[in-house]
Amino acid sequence: MGKIYLHTEQKIQSALVESGTRVETILFPESYFNALTLEQRKALPKRILPLLKRYQKLMLSQRRINSKAGKTLYQKPQGMVRVNMRINTGAWAILGAISAAHGVSRCFMVNYLLWLDDSEVGDSIEQTLNVGCPTFHNIYSYIWHLDLTKNSITRRIEFNPNPLRTTIEHSIY
Repeated sequence: MGKIYLHTEQKIQSALVESGTRVETILFPESYFNALTLEQRKALPKRILPLLKRYQKLMLSQRRINSKAGKTLYQKPQGMVRVNMRINTGAWAILGAISAAHGVSRCFMVNYLLWLDDSEVGDSIEQTLNVGCPTFHNIYSYIWHLDLTKNSITRRIEFNPNPLRTTIEHSIY
């Protein structure tokens, strides 16, 4: 009988930040989108990176939006407007990792970040969470752990450096 060899370490690797941008489709609620001026609509793609800079530490430290690790939440398609936007590939990747860790789609997360910003949540957390920390972390790892023996699914995101989980060692010697 012959042997079958499986290469289990398959991966895809490419540049995080590519020259230029890619076109991505984001769904926005009609009521939100229709309330925007033409200038505000044109500025939507440019808002994503600043929103990530402002809110990523909050999103990494807060309770996950979706409590079901085996499910991804999407917006209801009714009453939504599809908008094609050119978005930086690095910002899109970070948005994807944060969204996946929360168990929501990128569209859901973009709308959530816009809601936080429109609610002026950023003004209250800017000095608390973002002072003295780098804007972005050096490394992000999104881990989706499936444990079949324990019948559990876990989603988590790790990042380095992690200023949210620092410990100070004290010595009495």
